[in-house]
Amino acid sequence: MEPTEIKAGRLRLRPWQPADEDAVFEICQDPEIQRWTRVPVPYTRADARDFVTHRSPQDWEAGTAASFAVVDATSGALLASIVLFDIGEGSAEVGYWCAPTARGQGVATDAVSAICRWGFETLALARIEWAAGVGNWESFAVAQKCGFRFEGRSRQGLVQRGERQDGWWAALLSTDEVVDRRPLPPPPTLTDGVITLRPWTLADAPAVARACADPESARWLATMPSPYTLADAESWLTTVVPQGWASGSTVALAATGAVGGEVLGQVGLHLKAGGRAGVGYWTAPWARGRDVASRGTALLSHWGIDVLALSRLELLADVDNVASQRVAEKAGFTREGIARGARTDRDGNPRDFVQFSLLSTDPRSSS
Repeated sequence: MEPTEIKAGRLRLRPWQPADEDAVFEICQDPEIQRWTRVPVPYTRADARDFVTHRSPQDWEAGTAASFAVVDATSGALLASIVLFDIGEGSAEVGYWCAPTARGQGVATDAVSAICRWGFETLALARIEWAAGVGNWESFAVAQKCGFRFEGRSRQGLVQRGERQDGWWAALLSTDEVVDRRPLPPPPTLTDGVITLRPWTLADAPAVARACADPESARWLATMPSPYTLADAESWLTTVVPQGWASGSTVALAATGAVGGEVLGQVGLHLKAGGRAGVGYWTAPWARGRDVASRGTALLSHWGIDVLALSRLELLADVDNVASQRVAEKAGFTREGIARGARTDRDGNPRDFVQFSLLSTDPRSSS
């Protein structure tokens, strides 16, 4: 194949150049790239030089892979790497990494969309495959946004530096309608001027661990590990939260101060069939008494009604948890009665809960 360039709006996909060596070397020191891709570890300057000056040009010449540097169309700054490899018999696989400074800006999504269009139109491919290690939720979301259809999970189907791991598999056909297949919209940022709800990040782990290690949190949140460690927080942020968004089952947002951005708590929705959802929340001990939970519950509930078209939100509060019951009332929920034995405590004993609800037709409360 003859090396070529692909123009993609703000991005330009071009063949690798010897001058890219330094940038590739620096970017591939990133722990996330080393964790999820097949780059050598440790990654040396010689590895970068071999990639940009030998392997990539050789793959183009052999026709087995089309490897591109993804750069800013204006500044020329290197943002990502993308490749179609194992090209043959009308199919190929797509692979990519994104520089840490370019993440969260849609760079990978735009690059994957561009290379897939090029592969179908120029190379006459019929099928482009995607694979990622189980747990790589960022790549999972990119594939969903680009229209890939998931075809299954392969047990120990991927090999990374000699180690086998479970993999996800998906594909996009030339005949497929290219639509965003995410079951939920991207995590929003919502504010009432006092608190802000925003997506969680791994940097929040210490605050989550400190809040959830609080005895009062452990008392009322029976499903939460106790004692609660930093490792528990990191696992929740990197697995449970993104899995909920990717599967369309759970929405979880950090509640922070609108000024300063300090983590104050968490608000979430557990989505159910028929336009219903359960509401859950916790407040960090250093933020109690500041209406964090009621304000956050009102914000997220209204978003669920407006954006997810929810018709009924349900909230359960332990009969002895008076503070949680007040949260529900201040957020505009209506008390319906006692759900006997609705949940169990840490010892497996059934507990009665007060049930509240908010309908899409109810008057709105700003808490």
